[in-house]
Amino acid sequence: MREWLPQYDMAWLRLDIVAGITVAAAVIPEGLAYASLANLPPQTGLYAGLMAVGVYLFLGTSRQVIVGPTSALAILLASGVGSVAAGNVASYSSLVVVTTLLVGVVAVIAWTFRLGFLVHFISETVLTGFSAGAALYIMSTQLGKLFGIEGASGPFYQRIWYTISHLGETNPETLTVGIAGITLLILGERLLPRAPNALIVVILSIVLMAVTNLEARGVDIVGSIPSGLPSLTVPAIPDISTLSALTPIAVALFLLSYVEGISAVETFARRHDYRTDPNQELLADGVANLAAGFGGGFVVGGSMSRSALNDAVGGKTQLTNAVVALVLVVVLLFLTGVFRTLPETILAAVVIVAVKALIDTTALRQLYHVSKSEFAIAMAALLGVLTVGMLWGVFVGVVLSLLVTVSQVSNPSTHELGQIAETDHFVALDLNPAATTLPDVFVYRVEAELFYANADTVRSDFLDRLAERNSVELVVFDLTSSPTVDFGAAQTLEKLQQKLESRGIDLRFAGAESDVVQMFETTGLAAKAGGVNPEESIAAVIDRWRVEQSS
Repeated sequence: MREWLPQYDMAWLRLDIVAGITVAAAVIPEGLAYASLANLPPQTGLYAGLMAVGVYLFLGTSRQVIVGPTSALAILLASGVGSVAAGNVASYSSLVVVTTLLVGVVAVIAWTFRLGFLVHFISETVLTGFSAGAALYIMSTQLGKLFGIEGASGPFYQRIWYTISHLGETNPETLTVGIAGITLLILGERLLPRAPNALIVVILSIVLMAVTNLEARGVDIVGSIPSGLPSLTVPAIPDISTLSALTPIAVALFLLSYVEGISAVETFARRHDYRTDPNQELLADGVANLAAGFGGGFVVGGSMSRSALNDAVGGKTQLTNAVVALVLVVVLLFLTGVFRTLPETILAAVVIVAVKALIDTTALRQLYHVSKSEFAIAMAALLGVLTVGMLWGVFVGVVLSLLVTVSQVSNPSTHELGQIAETDHFVALDLNPAATTLPDVFVYRVEAELFYANADTVRSDFLDRLAERNSVELVVFDLTSSPTVDFGAAQTLEKLQQKLESRGIDLRFAGAESDVVQMFETTGLAAKAGGVNPEESIAAVIDRWRVEQSS
């Protein structure tokens, strides 16, 4: 807050107020819907939203991001904690609070150790597939409410099959209201993208229930929602075995919460050209979840859809969160009774339309045409969610991301370099055919950091390329693109130097960072390679070698 409040321009106040009211109009129906998705009382969604925006106002670094319940977090929470609670309703509510607090603790620990950079190890490819799978999974959980069919449960395919095999039990009035809600929401998105479409549809459905006898004809409603602000909730501490079962769920929820949030943070920071702090966002995420837990809510994270709405209607600063919080306070104190006759099928419609944006068909098509292997990774993440559920789907995504990262750094791009005529510049031969090689010099570059996992791959590639050259007396290993070299890689380079020396070839290094020079001096490689100077150019290394040879 101290970052933006002193620089606040009063010309932004009207925009922030309008944006806050508009966003609150989306937060209310989505909060009710996501509470239902999490198998919790509807007011808990409003509690979670209130506590989250209150915290982000003071700790967040994004001017547009809105934190609160999200569909993916709600369904992951329900599936994960539901399996631990094993059908005990009272136990489930308490375990949800414990899990939410655990998510906050994990995030604060990550902030303490400044682990914000870890999110970058989860690739966009995996996120694209995971998000699409999450959207389909979430949609499947809403089919029962949409059709008025009771009893659908289990993984994605079981829910789909149950719905298909029980279509004869569909409540026509429920389905009609739900389809009408979906139609109005989609039309609203296309024709009035800045309008509070979800709230409008919710109000229309409440009016419809008031002037018809649809409730008597089997259209389920939300029911009474307690009024009043959230009170302090301190759950009973579960036993060690239960905590052990909840911990991986909390870690998965933390990963999903932070990834969702930081993706939105970075998106709007780039769009409006300002800086954010990934580590500070960890603290904001952690404290927001702690507040949501103690406030009787459930897990929260940054919402891309509500943040996009905030940006679209002109929200300028975090003050928007204060306006959202104020509107939620008014609703909780005075207006909860309005939502008593809200049809459950409309909440399903809100969820279905909200999550459809998670299916990025354009990105999937692009992946398919650009890289079949990355498309396969995205599909694996998608299928992981649909087959083993949201919880393990998160870990499938994380493991795939790490495997992709390890694969990329273990098999880095390499080049033989050639000299641009009448200059001291050396460039990749495969990218610049006009460049030429020196008959007695072989110049080689790795486009990655050198460490134990890629050292042997680099060594084999280097020797294969060198074998194609005759009469080489000097090898220059250009480290311009390798700012770090670990001990394992340094040992590999030392063995390479010995192998080249036995063949009468000198090995020298160019473009080395000061830390790399220190590593080479400590291991003794620098002395064996004729001395290594920080950031010495390739041309300078070659000239120095020629002077030594002539003396």
